Amino acid sequence: MISHASSYPECESVCSKVAELKGKIEALKEEIRDLRRGKQEAEKKVNYQKEKYARLWEKYRKFVGNPNKPSSKKTRAEKEEEKRRKREREERRKSEEDESEEDEEKGVPGRKTGHEPAWREKPDPEEEIDVTQDRCEDCGNPLGDPINDYIRVITDVPEPEPPTTKQFNIFEYYCGPCDKKILATDPDCPDEGDYGPNTLVQTTLFRFKERLPNRKTADLLKTHYGLEISHGTVFNLTKRVADLLDPHYEGVKMELRKAVAVHVDETRYSVGGKDWWLWSFSDDEHVLYRLVNSRGSNVLEEVLGEDFNGWIISDGLSAYSAFTDKQQRCWSHLFREAEDVSDKFEEAVPIDEKLHEIYRHIDEFLEGDPPPPEREKKKEWAMDAMKEMTEEEYEEEKVADLITYIENGMGHWFPYVVEPDVDPTNNQAERDLREPIVIRKIIGTLRNEKGTRIFERVMTMIATWKRQGLNPKDEMLRIVRS
Repeated sequence: MISHASSYPECESVCSKVAELKGKIEALKEEIRDLRRGKQEAEKKVNYQKEKYARLWEKYRKFVGNPNKPSSKKTRAEKEEEKRRKREREERRKSEEDESEEDEEKGVPGRKTGHEPAWREKPDPEEEIDVTQDRCEDCGNPLGDPINDYIRVITDVPEPEPPTTKQFNIFEYYCGPCDKKILATDPDCPDEGDYGPNTLVQTTLFRFKERLPNRKTADLLKTHYGLEISHGTVFNLTKRVADLLDPHYEGVKMELRKAVAVHVDETRYSVGGKDWWLWSFSDDEHVLYRLVNSRGSNVLEEVLGEDFNGWIISDGLSAYSAFTDKQQRCWSHLFREAEDVSDKFEEAVPIDEKLHEIYRHIDEFLEGDPPPPEREKKKEWAMDAMKEMTEEEYEEEKVADLITYIENGMGHWFPYVVEPDVDPTNNQAERDLREPIVIRKIIGTLRNEKGTRIFERVMTMIATWKRQGLNPKDEMLRIVRS
């Protein structure tokens, strides 16, 4: 058809097929031109990314390996040696994490190998509903009797219920022998305010356990229960709960003062737009938060008392040394310091490897639960090994700083060898601060000291109840209703 049309041009005006094919040819040519333009644009982007990558790599390579010798000038053997050390370090870190409690939280998501699957236990149905149908929804034909049946058990939450309002007629009595008036009480009628225990507790849990700002807490109460309260009321309700929790907060403080070992850590926290410090203190059953504008040893004296005789497990802040000599410095911090320096300076690699070697050796030794005399000997051996490492001279300033860091904590790296109740790391304290840090990122700042007091008491009791395996809602409700 096409060759015929080319011999007879006059056919183009009368043959629709020829015109259609010519239109398709023009469309294909236009598509080819678009593809070529797209290819050119893609090539420009690829070239730009290559240039960007080259710039970033040039910037990055200065901080990898020995900074005095560019990667481009290193031999293949030197590069392979660097890769080998990094692989060994990663394997070593993974092995240590696998043996620690923290690995259960930071490990690979999902069910562990060999762990039996956990199935949700289906509850017994409270109601049975027959799902039937009379006619076909497509043609309207009567369906008659069913030919089979299936069972599905569905769990659902009830529709949000509106708040209830109760009037309490409170009677007053006179006790003759005591010569005093007695006012009757009811657990559902708080001493202060117009809201009941469930409202007080739910508002507080929304605010702190679910990490909601005052505005979001008020919105959620309105959405779930139809309860309209202001942002200021949310604050007042949480303050009333904090006041009721205050004796229990002090009780946690007294328990920590009797602890054999306490994990302590601190982090910046904004109060009124200024930097304060959030401190965490914890043992196996208690967690306490203290929010103050100080990072000094006076905070330790206030919380733990001047007569505290337990061990402090920390990151080595000078305030701890001013408070007590019974310290265990955190090995996780030490490993991070050593690995960071060894990644940048070849001279620090033997230090990093030696530290891990000492730690692994002690870890294997402690698995047998040796008696105290053997523990003392192993501690002396470890201190001698570390001192020998620090007595060498190092050229790089950062490496010398690492040695100074090790020397400053020389008396505090190995108490865990002879004290079974002392942990070698302060990972627990870092975990204790995670939840408050998330709240800090959400709310930005606490406005005043009233807010810090509420924060301390509520967060302390929620964290303590969780550590003890208790339900924060049940425990808080019990206190509010008592």
